[in-house]
Amino acid sequence: MENDSVRTMGDSTVVDLWIQGKFRAITISRHAIERYLGLASDGTSGLTDDERSEFVRTHLGQVQSAALERLRSDPGADAIAIDSARLGRLDEDIGERRTSDRRKGDRRKLNLGAPGGIERRRR
Repeated sequence: MENDSVRTMGDSTVVDLWIQGKFRAITISRHAIERYLGLASDGTSGLTDDERSEFVRTHLGQVQSAALERLRSDPGADAIAIDSARLGRLDEDIGERRTSDRRKGDRRKLNLGAPGGIERRRR
């Protein structure tokens, strides 16, 4: 990704992406990034502009998914704003699906000796 395609402006981070045949400006709020990372959202989190830009670079999949979700409701939007409700967190979306251990018993085999059951060494 080019250096100039992700930039910060005030409390927002902007990334330019090609989505559904158009070049779109996607704006991610500071609050959305802080909520995703689980940081305090009162402005004392200490995220620098470079850290927010790096977050957007490393989480482009989530940013693009949130932008596509927004485009479903407004297909003609050239500029897309992503707030904390749209970005979400990975651990909120994907949980532990298994309710119990799928193996019902002990699957270890007993030590039956050498294969074939017959010792073939010469004495």
